[in-house]
Amino acid sequence: MKRFLTMGIASLLTLSMMAGCTSAAAVSDGTNSAKFDFEKDDAGFTPIYADYPASEGVEEFYEFQHDYGKVPIDGAGNGIFISGNNHSDDLFMGYVKALEGFAPARTYHFTVSFKLATDVESGLVGVGGAPGESVAVKCGVTQTEPAALPMEHGGVTYYRLNIDAGRQGNGGKDMVVVGDMVKEENNRPGEYEFKEFTAEFDTAANVLGEVYLVIGTDSGFEATTSYYLDDISITWEEAAQQPIVTRGQAAQMLFNTADRPSADPAKCPFQDVAQDNPNIEAITWAQENGYLGGYGNGLFGPENQMTVEQAMVMIYRFFSSPAADQSVLNHYEDGSRVSAWAKDAVAWTIANEVFQPDGTISPQEPITVEELATCLGQIVVAC
Repeated sequence: MKRFLTMGIASLLTLSMMAGCTSAAAVSDGTNSAKFDFEKDDAGFTPIYADYPASEGVEEFYEFQHDYGKVPIDGAGNGIFISGNNHSDDLFMGYVKALEGFAPARTYHFTVSFKLATDVESGLVGVGGAPGESVAVKCGVTQTEPAALPMEHGGVTYYRLNIDAGRQGNGGKDMVVVGDMVKEENNRPGEYEFKEFTAEFDTAANVLGEVYLVIGTDSGFEATTSYYLDDISITWEEAAQQPIVTRGQAAQMLFNTADRPSADPAKCPFQDVAQDNPNIEAITWAQENGYLGGYGNGLFGPENQMTVEQAMVMIYRFFSSPAADQSVLNHYEDGSRVSAWAKDAVAWTIANEVFQPDGTISPQEPITVEELATCLGQIVVAC
């Protein structure tokens, strides 16, 4: 059984709390759950908009509005409101909530439920699509803090999400489509009514022990969309089995640790990595920089499991393969089982407290998402 040093992780957690991240424990009722009814305040939910041009005055042109207040439904309490006018064929808007207090890098099963108040009837016609059916409601739980970052496309800079939310009616690896904006009852034109949504996710907390809940809409309707969110709840439990890292996921995790440098997916040399593979940019970057290569014959094996020693070689190469003292392997009962091509890497990562086994290294065993993320967390501390 492998164990990893957590001193660096603790330091990161301290920094996280100093930054004001809301603790899941602080809002939980003691049953691994958090509930937000917005009766007192906005509970720290932060609005986010994406897929619009990064130019001066565009927020006013897109009529962005967000507020906390009474939901206009009889008997309803307070909620959080958001609105925007889509002028760019595709507009994402929603709210983000940070939760902390999870075991760093551990995978959890999350169940999210919420109410969305909409006043849109079915069967309406609009530019770009219907105001109800063409506005997808999406939800996700991700270890990456969602943010809208400026990215150039076709000579124009747009604000794009740094997570994969999909596009319009299609979900992505970080958010799924749970429905649309159409009211279930059409006998009250112009009036708001609640729709209830539920979604489930398996997500690993980041090395700070944080996850981010994100709820929003992705619009193909080129006009104004407005709605309220209320009664948001999230429950969680540790996954029954911590998932093993694939080679594609490992490349992505290192890529994220390096702050997602640019890479051209079109230059990916591997025939078994499809252009729509969610990790293709990271795989291309890892190969171009010599951190993670293929098997030969144009194959990478993106779904193959990564072993402990393979992961340590990837990290070692990330640090430019410095000199290593292999004698450190003699302190472990299975140190002699480390493959010759991995001895320097495993020895160096142990000596520098990136990887700290207790008793055994288990070099040929698969490495879990939690274990690799813990190692990469030490890189964050070192940097």
